[in-house]
Amino acid sequence: MGWFWGGKSSENDPAQSLDNDLKQFLKDQQPRPYVPAELPKPADQPGPTPPEQPLPDANKSFEDRPLPKESLFQDGRYKDLWKTYIPQNDIEVATATPVERVLAARKDRRQSIHKAALENCAFEEEMQQDCFKAGAWSKKIKGRMTMCHEETKTFNRCYALQAKFLQSLGYMTSSTNSNEDEEKIQMHADKLYHRMMDYEAEVDEARRNNRPIPPLSSLFNPNRPAPTVEQMALPKAMEDKMKKPLHEYPPHERELVARAALQEAKLTDLYAEDLFNYTVTMNEDRKKRQAWLTKTFGEAIGKFLIPDPPKEPAVQPYSIEQLERDIWQDEPSPQKHNRPSNPPDP
Repeated sequence: MGWFWGGKSSENDPAQSLDNDLKQFLKDQQPRPYVPAELPKPADQPGPTPPEQPLPDANKSFEDRPLPKESLFQDGRYKDLWKTYIPQNDIEVATATPVERVLAARKDRRQSIHKAALENCAFEEEMQQDCFKAGAWSKKIKGRMTMCHEETKTFNRCYALQAKFLQSLGYMTSSTNSNEDEEKIQMHADKLYHRMMDYEAEVDEARRNNRPIPPLSSLFNPNRPAPTVEQMALPKAMEDKMKKPLHEYPPHERELVARAALQEAKLTDLYAEDLFNYTVTMNEDRKKRQAWLTKTFGEAIGKFLIPDPPKEPAVQPYSIEQLERDIWQDEPSPQKHNRPSNPPDP
């Protein structure tokens, strides 16, 4: 009962039965007594101070450069914010692959032709909208019941023919043409369209009055007769891309369809030159990867994972320039087009 009188018995101490290693571990785990840290001694001399960074000069005049068209303030406000601006088109041209550039050019050209054709058919579109909205209630009800069939048919045909004329005249295919040049092509396409409509009106009037049908002249050169179907015999590869054979079109539309097809084929050949160099490099890399896989896993697995590149297309069996000379013999041979630019080209 030593504990009752304040004594301490070593026999009843439970720590005596512990292992020495465990005792040392428990001793190490005990918290250390708090020792206040010594205050740092004051330095005799201050250390070298880093040099101050110069602040940008707010009054610095930036180099004189014209404001881009993206700026909403062309009077010079916020000009310093545009000094390092790079147009998105320049970035895409620098980073895009030839395939992406060709696809973007084709898309831009389709959009440009679509917009120009709608502008040339503004009157027909207005007539269609007036049929649905303008006029008395009886005309509106009649328009709703017939869905303005005649006006819609006229507008759709105008758009299709205007787009064909723009394609045949090479709208948005030259990188050297200015906006004024492209606008002249658009106006000339509208002039040729109305010349075709006048001829259709003359034919309809002659049929109603049992008079002979007026002779058909060339759409692009009224001083010479229109080429025949035999003269406009297009290659099969080119005719397969058309919606229907050339002889199934009306006689006064065949020349337009043939010229548009030739112009699109010529534009495709221009794009093919860029794609050919890119395809050659891509095929060489493909052959290297296929050779490594064949050496490692065998020929069957290597050619299964990376097939052989497609064979190079055969030489084109016809010349587009020669076809144009055969069809339009009285016209001078068309000049070679410049390479199309990215900004408007679908």
